[in-house]
Amino acid sequence: MNLLLARHGESEWIVRGDEAGPNSPLTDRGRQQARLLGRWLAAEYEIEAIHASTLIRARETAEIVAAELNLPVTLDHDLREFEVSYWDDSDDYSPPYINGSTATPTYLPESYLPFKNRVQRAAHRILEAHPEETVLIVAHGGTIGTIVRCVLGVHNFGVQTAPTGLHHLHWTGRRWIIGFMNRLDHLREENK
Repeated sequence: MNLLLARHGESEWIVRGDEAGPNSPLTDRGRQQARLLGRWLAAEYEIEAIHASTLIRARETAEIVAAELNLPVTLDHDLREFEVSYWDDSDDYSPPYINGSTATPTYLPESYLPFKNRVQRAAHRILEAHPEETVLIVAHGGTIGTIVRCVLGVHNFGVQTAPTGLHHLHWTGRRWIIGFMNRLDHLREENK
């Protein structure tokens, strides 16, 4: 199984902040980024399913990509971005190494747990529905980071994801392999 995780394109919220609101649409640039992502994915992968967050910026990105791939989009409310910021609590995470040995963090902030559980449920449903397929999830930075953290089993690090940044995880049947993280090859055309 190949799991591709893409962040939505540039949104009005990224550009204008709270004035635009957290459920804002893509900018013209964000729509162009989504088109470029869709074209690149069509050339590089045989994607069999697309799942996306119900928030406008992710849904719009997924629909643009889906048009390039000639696929439908399945919307999943559980792939939404976090509603209560857990980053304020992140200083309290336990370190991944204690006395030179690997350890699982002993503390996760209360604000993160419901979000992690929701995202984990969505990822589990998607993986069960497509056990041997190449699947694209279009979501948000926090959602993508949480899926990666769940796969790795460690929750005290962040995952940098630019607008339309792409991550590739491959399940071998025995373990997950990270192919790449925050890939932006598709945007080379944008910068010409």
